[in-house]
Formats: sequence, C-alpha cells, structure tokens
Amino acid sequence: MHSARFNFMRQTLAQGWLIILTVLASACTVPMINTDQYQYVKTTEQASNGPVVELQRLASDALNQQQYDLSINYLQRAIKLEPRNAHSWHYLAKTYWHIQSFSQCLDMIERSYSYSQVNDDLDSSNNELKTQCLAG
Repeated sequence: MHSARFNFMRQTLAQGWLIILTVLASACTVPMINTDQYQYVKTTEQASNGPVVELQRLASDALNQQQYDLSINYLQRAIKLEPRNAHSWHYLAKTYWHIQSFSQCLDMIERSYSYSQVNDDLDSSNNELKTQCLAG
C-alpha cells in the first residue's frame, strides 16, 4: 500500500512537471506571422537596394546621352526589382517626356505619386513634370 501511494505521488509530480514544462515551452515559442502580405511593401523613404540605385544611375546617364530606349530599359528593370519605388517611376516619366510620349509620362507620374511617402522634393518634381506634359 505504501508503494502504491508512492507511485501515485511520483506520477502526479511527473504530470505536474510536464504541465509546467509545456506552459513554459508554449510561452517561449515565437508566433508564426504570414509575411506574404508585406511582399514589396517598401516606402520611398527607406533606402533602396543597391541594384535599383545603380539602374537609376545608369538610366540617368543614358538619358543625358539621349539614349532613351536604354534609359527606359534600365528603369523597367529597376521597377521589376522594386515596384513601389516612386523615384524609378518618376525617372521613367521624365524619360517619356523627353520622347514626347506625354500620355505615358502622365501615367508614370501617377504611379510615382501613388508610391511616394511625403517626399516634398519628389512631389514638387512630379508637379513640374505633370505641368510640362499637359502643356506638351
């Protein structure tokens, strides 16, 4: 009888420890968060990744050399890497303005507006470019 009572107490104690360990383990686990919804959610204020900045620089160089198709190509590649980069859309609008494709220019300006995050300089540049497109 003494041994049955001892086994019962040992079993109860083991179950108690198991419950405590389970509670502690569940408190230490990190909840899984579905981050798929945040894919490509970058703001203009965040630093762009290196390849996008390099493609923007190459596009600017091509634009300065009046190589408009090359500039468009670089900017389309930059946009594929970072679709919500308002600056890439603005530079693409600027390139379309240079080739007098004003409707595409206006479309790209609207995209730039939609992705800009309180960037007064960019918004100001977009406003100037929009005025020029509408006058053209």
